[in-house]
Amino acid sequence: IGGRAASLDAIGWVALTRSNGGSRLPLRRADVTAERLLLLGAAFPDTRLQIVPASGGLGVQLEGAALAGALLVPDANGGSIAGRLQRLHWRSAGTTSTSTSTSTRVSPLSSAGGDIDPSKVPAINLRVDDLRIAGAALGDTQFRSRPTANGMEIVQLQTRAPTRRIDVSGDWSGRGAATRTRLNASVASDDFGALLDDFGLGERLDGGKGDARFDASWAGSPMAFQLGALDGTLMVNVKDGRLVEIEPGGTGRVLGLLSIAQLPRRLTLDFRDFFSKGFAFNKLGGTVKFSGGSARSEDFAINGPAASINIRGAANMRTQTFDQTIEVLPKTGNLLTAVGAIAGGPVGAAVGAVANAVLQKPLGQASAKNYRVTGPWKNPKVEVVERSGPSARSAPGAG
Repeated sequence: IGGRAASLDAIGWVALTRSNGGSRLPLRRADVTAERLLLLGAAFPDTRLQIVPASGGLGVQLEGAALAGALLVPDANGGSIAGRLQRLHWRSAGTTSTSTSTSTRVSPLSSAGGDIDPSKVPAINLRVDDLRIAGAALGDTQFRSRPTANGMEIVQLQTRAPTRRIDVSGDWSGRGAATRTRLNASVASDDFGALLDDFGLGERLDGGKGDARFDASWAGSPMAFQLGALDGTLMVNVKDGRLVEIEPGGTGRVLGLLSIAQLPRRLTLDFRDFFSKGFAFNKLGGTVKFSGGSARSEDFAINGPAASINIRGAANMRTQTFDQTIEVLPKTGNLLTAVGAIAGGPVGAAVGAVANAVLQKPLGQASAKNYRVTGPWKNPKVEVVERSGPSARSAPGAG
């Protein structure tokens, strides 16, 4: 079999050639180049797929700018798919430009892996020298899985790069409407700002060393991940970073930090003493619980030289609304503190981060304040609900 295809399902082709091993027309060789090679929810541009019979199975060779390496697919049930890839640069197949610069969309079923029975997938033992997801370089990667009676156990997914380390385990079970994924993940980074930037969530955090723990499950395959469908917990602990101000000026901005669900980048509020370089913190962390499309935190805190900030409440990721209380506790000393409201959404689809003043003159009469943040992400209402000074006034909501 030879030729060129605009779009090619890699797993489907390998399964087809594998099932024909005992037929009267056994495969001798397949050599096809695809403008879009579809593989587990990703689309790899201009990739050559070669399949040849090998001892005990099929030899699969892949060659493209985003995908390259060799695999051995076993003939017999109970064998393992094993191999090594020099590079695997994964991007969602939902919308991907082909070599002719035309944008195409694959079906949700194909892109989300909903048509795959995970219990039929052989055990996998794979090494990847250069794994990238979106724009994030994750480095050397080991992946091991094994089939179970109802699906697939992810025994190990381990990535190692110079400043970041990720470990994942879990399972993928069921088929069709009964499909469910459960993952336990830990992420450690010496520069969370750079990691977020690589995942397309940049200009929110500068620096920051620490770790995050994510335990969650959702309906569907691993490729069908959607923040609004999660049930689980995210725990974050980051030290020595800075919440970044993208557009400095006379009016303060409150920026979305770790806004995976595309939270608004900022709320425009009245920061008359705003310092444009953002809010330096010694520690940022807390626990966010996901359930029923909502992300809720009761203990998320940001502790910096200028102030301590406590965030409580929820962000609804389906209706895209806030229901939060932000407590700002200025610290005494030679620090300048913003007098406007500080608001945001909790981590995940709902972490808000704070831009605040750093040091320039004595703190003076600044005092603790509480702020209520409600309404839609694009135009939330921000009100002062408690303060101890005589000149209090509500901060207007803005988009």
